[in-house]
Amino acid sequence: MKTLNKQIAAYTQQLQLGEIQIAYRGILAFTGKLRVDFVKKYPHYDVSNIYQGYLDMSYFSVSTKPLKEKGLKIAIVYLHEKGSFEVWLSARNRDIARTHQAILDSLSDEINVFHDGNNQDAIAECVLIGTPDFENPAQLINTIEQGVEKFVAAIINHL
Repeated sequence: MKTLNKQIAAYTQQLQLGEIQIAYRGILAFTGKLRVDFVKKYPHYDVSNIYQGYLDMSYFSVSTKPLKEKGLKIAIVYLHEKGSFEVWLSARNRDIARTHQAILDSLSDEINVFHDGNNQDAIAECVLIGTPDFENPAQLINTIEQGVEKFVAAIINHL
């Protein structure tokens, strides 16, 4: 395993190329536009601020009154390493998450959901788009919104 100094040197070298910063700003700018679109288009959602992350994931959450009452929320997540957008059902805490784990099985009949055992932040996950086209933001926003709407409807139907 490389030492921390060697890892930081490799990181610095990549940053000096300048592409990581441009890509990261582009991802966050798009996520900001997506968030603003959710605020405008879906006034019945409570929309959080964007969590920028540590180059692992960037996300914002949305919630409805029925979800909030159960301690649940929906996270719209960009996974940097995978380069994909997912939507997650998350809970306020681990106890609430455990009480809703069975929803994963009932959802799988309606939508393509899964749970990565290493992801402690989600009860159920669904890939919205595996290879997003950031150069067509209107279409990307539309695709993500349609996927989130379908996911939220399925969740609410099973609560």
